[in-house]
Amino acid sequence: MKYLHVLSLVILALLVSSCRFSFKKPIVEKIQDLQLQSISVDNSSLKLSIIVKNPNSYEIRLSKLDLYLMDMNRERVGQASLQKEIILPAKKSINLDFNVSIQTRPMIRMVSSINHDLQFFISGKGEGKAMGISKRFDFEEPYSLKIKDQLMKAIPSLSAGGQDLFKLTRTYVDDYGLSKTILNTDFILINAYGFSFNFKGFPAEIFIDGKKVGTGNLQKQLAFNEKVFYKDGTMVFELSNLKSIFGAVKGAFKGGVKYSVKGKIIIDAMGMELTAPYEYSGIIPLSVWDLLLKQ
Repeated sequence: MKYLHVLSLVILALLVSSCRFSFKKPIVEKIQDLQLQSISVDNSSLKLSIIVKNPNSYEIRLSKLDLYLMDMNRERVGQASLQKEIILPAKKSINLDFNVSIQTRPMIRMVSSINHDLQFFISGKGEGKAMGISKRFDFEEPYSLKIKDQLMKAIPSLSAGGQDLFKLTRTYVDDYGLSKTILNTDFILINAYGFSFNFKGFPAEIFIDGKKVGTGNLQKQLAFNEKVFYKDGTMVFELSNLKSIFGAVKGAFKGGVKYSVKGKIIIDAMGMELTAPYEYSGIIPLSVWDLLLKQ
């Protein structure tokens, strides 16, 4: 029995030694997918999926894995970490998902003006364990994310964190006549994301009591850069047939007549033209209508 006990210990020692000698570190085979989940003024969220392989003939524990997103100058802009230990089956590859927080302004500056992709490096440092043995591993790969479609959903909406970035400030008549009237609407546009873009146009139609009464656009384009937080702008509408429309709604409103504007905003940003439908509403003061009725 003693002989068998000693033999067992020797075999166990040989097995442990063999494992120590042959234990291969985990391998990050590839970056499976990367998606922009949300974008806000300060921070945005990315979902990163990677494939990790266990090259050993026995299961191992992935005890640690930290991921870093870096710009082309190797400056870190985002990171994520494994939240709990993961068992990697023998000779198998598994998919791991990470939620990566990234600073919005550095991210936007990383978008290529050539192909409009978000370009950066993904690096990682991890540790695998088996039979009391640990092995560290690391990796780094360049990655390019087609981001135009996702930016088109976020930036042209003119809102951020529940705040409307397009704020109407005043509605007034700039000129009037028997056949047409020029109506101006002043607004403030906030550059919440802190990047360079050109508010190129806002072709729109204006409605009163559900009836189209005219068309309009930006008085002039507005150019922004990283240091410009907001700018004042004006939309100019050419209206017609106001007296007949006023007759239909007279007395229905107190203090003014409600109108709505529906159109398409056009923004040039990072070499891309981003467009999206947008609408707002306001009130034409009754004093303006009194003026028109005296014609």
